[in-house]
Amino acid sequence: MIEIGKNYEITSLSNYRIKTIRSLSQRKYRSELKLFLAEGMRVCREALNNNWSFKYLLYDKSFIYKPQINDLINEVLLKGGDVVGVTPNILKKISHKDNPQNILGVIEQKWSNLPLNLNKDIFVALESIRDPGNLGTVIRTMDAVGARECILLGGCTDPFSYESVRASMGAIFNVNITKVNLDDFIEWKIKNKVSLIGTALKNASDYTKTKWDLPFVLVAGNEQKGLSEMILSYCDQIIKIPMFGSSDSLNLAVSTGVALYESIRKNPN
Repeated sequence: MIEIGKNYEITSLSNYRIKTIRSLSQRKYRSELKLFLAEGMRVCREALNNNWSFKYLLYDKSFIYKPQINDLINEVLLKGGDVVGVTPNILKKISHKDNPQNILGVIEQKWSNLPLNLNKDIFVALESIRDPGNLGTVIRTMDAVGARECILLGGCTDPFSYESVRASMGAIFNVNITKVNLDDFIEWKIKNKVSLIGTALKNASDYTKTKWDLPFVLVAGNEQKGLSEMILSYCDQIIKIPMFGSSDSLNLAVSTGVALYESIRKNPN
């Protein structure tokens, strides 16, 4: 039985709970505490609807409640999270925004494992990507096409950073996120006989000529260096998106989105 959460107010930035929450701006403390921040009514609602656990729900105590905010507060309390009324200044300091939203969730992280049973699924693997905005946007695009498995390889940026969560627009609560080393990923790929489709410029074919047979893993690499030679050596297909202007590359999140929607076009059902 889940114990009902507490409802109280905090007005001081020196409060130990507020200090702990502010520390979540650093990856070190997010990893240690296994918590992260999500801002805004819609994003917090998405988290609750997908059964993510709240440690705290902070709200602007000077804000006049709307029914949907009252509902959110009550649901967090019933599921065991604490609800904390704070000042606008506290919200501003935590979110690092001049005009923060009136709701901010402190949520427990969820990590998944590589799936054992593959159906007709779409997977996206990302190797050593550094930009949290790119990662969040890829996760948002994955959610849009119904892809549910995001695999992080190598030293990727933190999917639970404030920037990544914000860029995902709540999609992070709909996608399973797995962090795995390259050797285990390759072993999983071989064991499950899953098609690996890599993105690169050299020795690549036009993405419209790709065989998008399900299940497959679309794998994209670091924004500057691309995919490692190890990953490329195990790819069943290597694809590229043609460039017709003077630019020689697309943004990682954009190119991933283009490829994913091409796969949907080839697999309409």
